[in-house]
Amino acid sequence: MNIRTITVGNMGEQCYLLIDDNHDAVMVDPGDDANILLHELEAADATLKAILITHGHFDHIAAVEEIREKTGAKVIAHKEGKRYLTDPTYNLSNMIGKNISFEADMYVSANEEIKLNDSELTFKVLYVPGHTSDGVAFYHAATATLFAGDIIFRNSVGRTDLPGSNTLQLLEGIKSKIFKLPDATLIYPGHGLRTTVGFEKKNNTFVK
Repeated sequence: MNIRTITVGNMGEQCYLLIDDNHDAVMVDPGDDANILLHELEAADATLKAILITHGHFDHIAAVEEIREKTGAKVIAHKEGKRYLTDPTYNLSNMIGKNISFEADMYVSANEEIKLNDSELTFKVLYVPGHTSDGVAFYHAATATLFAGDIIFRNSVGRTDLPGSNTLQLLEGIKSKIFKLPDATLIYPGHGLRTTVGFEKKNNTFVK
């Protein structure tokens, strides 16, 4: 599976374009700059099957509607995400004057498997609330990669002073869900550099 990292928006959000050998693709957290993301998709000659949302903050969802309209891709979020996707107060878009509100095509639950084709596009949903109450990471077991949104960063974790946040819930979820994955698992966060489970277990002082 080919993984392309595209940094978008004023918040430096990391959107990930995942492309399998059949040129089917998944996009994780298209947070802004839809034109750039669509250009990357076209340049890859890929067919977008789904848009995976790790959580419903505006910097992770602002380009979703335009990309869904242009590609017909299915939007997938955790079932708690309905509150965030439809409420500008929870997705924080009211703070930037955008008032984002839309529904996902599919709402998933903890530990659910998302299988988008018969090739490589299969992901397990790890529900780790705390930064938001809808926070999930998508684990691709075949390549030991985790797309974690704002749950965990290199040497840091997501902030917990926003609507739906809970510090203890976030830290417990990281320990019980993410830190149970193999140490070599690559973590692709919503902002900043990628890291590994093993590195964070040893070095992330927020979780220790």
